[in-house]
Amino acid sequence: MFNWLKRFFSDAGTVPVVIDTVMTTPKKTVAKKPVPAKKAPAKKATVKKADLVKLTKAQLEEKGREFGVEIDKRKKKDDLVKEVFNASKK
Repeated sequence: MFNWLKRFFSDAGTVPVVIDTVMTTPKKTVAKKPVPAKKAPAKKATVKKADLVKLTKAQLEEKGREFGVEIDKRKKKDDLVKEVFNASKK
């Protein structure tokens, strides 16, 4: 049994197969036209409401000033978020 396994896994009794030449057909190459580069329009910085909710009242006040809105920190945070978000749309 061991001799059988030895012969099975050894390559002493096998004859190597040699292929002299392999005929292949040349591949056709297609010249691609260059694609003109498109200029992306300048994107306006967008503010998402979810991002504003993560900010503190002081940070919301600063963000409101960026959009030209003066907000009162004595109001609820939800109201401040709405004001800044509406100002960012304009």
